Amino acid sequence: MTQPQPLTYFRDRWPDDPIPNGEWEWCLYEISYERDAVLRTVEIYPDGRVTRNSIEIEERNGDDCPSLIDCSLEEGFADATPEEIDGGEFEEHWNLGTDQPFWFVH
Repeated sequence: MTQPQPLTYFRDRWPDDPIPNGEWEWCLYEISYERDAVLRTVEIYPDGRVTRNSIEIEERNGDDCPSLIDCSLEEGFADATPEEIDGGEFEEHWNLGTDQPFWFVH
């Protein structure tokens, strides 16, 4: 029996400096390579706001959301320079965030 791969956690900084008004400074990602999917994200804004999203949040109203990006992980992160973080750091920020779906806003 094949064991499922563990989840991986990354953070990536907004690519431009200065950061455009209203955009996040850091985005944290929970990734499953096995599913080729971003499962959860946390966005940290320069003003201290923290928002979060997940497949579960997106699917609350019956919508199908296999990933929080609309392409493969390889394509989605081709131009990014993410830094790996541990799951505890991700969870710490996740717990501070407010739900903010972006695909299926009803």
